[in-house]
Amino acid sequence: MKKIGIISRSQNINDKEFIGCYINYVKKIKNKAYAFIIPYDSDISILKFVDGIIAPGGDSVSKFDKDVFKYALDNNVPYLGICLGMQVMGKLSNIDNHYLKEHEIYIKKDTLLYSIYKKNKMIVNSRHHEIVINTNYLVSAISDDNQIEAIEVKNKKFILGVQWHPEDLEDEVIFDNFIESCL
Repeated sequence: MKKIGIISRSQNINDKEFIGCYINYVKKIKNKAYAFIIPYDSDISILKFVDGIIAPGGDSVSKFDKDVFKYALDNNVPYLGICLGMQVMGKLSNIDNHYLKEHEIYIKKDTLLYSIYKKNKMIVNSRHHEIVINTNYLVSAISDDNQIEAIEVKNKKFILGVQWHPEDLEDEVIFDNFIESCL
């Protein structure tokens, strides 16, 4: 079975710091791949033991997040960036109206994202305070208010970032396609 590294996040609960990941990431790949929680701020070489990387949402982009993305790019390791995991792919700006709302996105044809969903628009969830305003990679979806919602890297197995949270939707297809792309 394939090994998927899920980047952990730190959280403070009752004045104690914990690292871990949201259980829905594990549930989305359960029975299809093994989930390995990658401790936040690990030595990046730990990624050589996984077949793919899920970079989940979080509070702010760190050097470690950028290093994980660079590792995926340099080594052609499948990468699914969710929210903050997508935000490492470009220049950021603050936004006020994208927290706890659903909205429509428009998917460009001839993209990895289109090949996954096989449609040019869909409703997604949203909970972020920052947006990507510029990227060197292919923008494959935008929101109904013209914000970047998905970014991908061409000529790689699977490097895709989405601004929404498919782990909280009835959305298995993006995770299934990601897992299929892993070695």
